[in-house]
Order: sequence, then C-alpha cells, then structure tokens
Amino acid sequence: MEELYAIMRELLEVEYNQKSLLYIMEMLETAYGGEEQETEGLAVSGIRYYLGILHRDLGTVINRLDVYVAEQAKKQ
Repeated sequence: MEELYAIMRELLEVEYNQKSLLYIMEMLETAYGGEEQETEGLAVSGIRYYLGILHRDLGTVINRLDVYVAEQAKKQ
C-alpha cells in the first residue's frame, strides 16, 4: 500500500509541475509579447527541455505503477 501512496505523490508532483509550467508560459507570453524573437526562442527552448523532463518522469511513474499492479495481480 505504501508503494501506491508513493506513486500517487509522484503523480501529483508531476501535475503540479505541469500547472507551474503553464503559469510560466502565460507569464512569458505577457512579458515578452513585444520583445525580440531571440528572447522568445530561448524561453521556448527552456520550456521544451522542462516538458521533456516531465514526460520522462511521468513515464517512469507509470511504469512503476504497471509493475506494482502486475505483481499484486500475481499474488492474488
């Protein structure tokens, strides 16, 4: 049961990070709406990197959940 709680905490953390990312993107749109393209390009690159990390972390958590569910099914 502790493993399920750990997985749920990690999923909630991913959700929080995604919401944070949306907030940052909104701020960037507001702040850099009239600035040069170079600044926007750097911001987009940073966001793309962060999204890649979130995607990787989410895949890891989902795999852990799959393994745990399969192990529990074998026990029953």
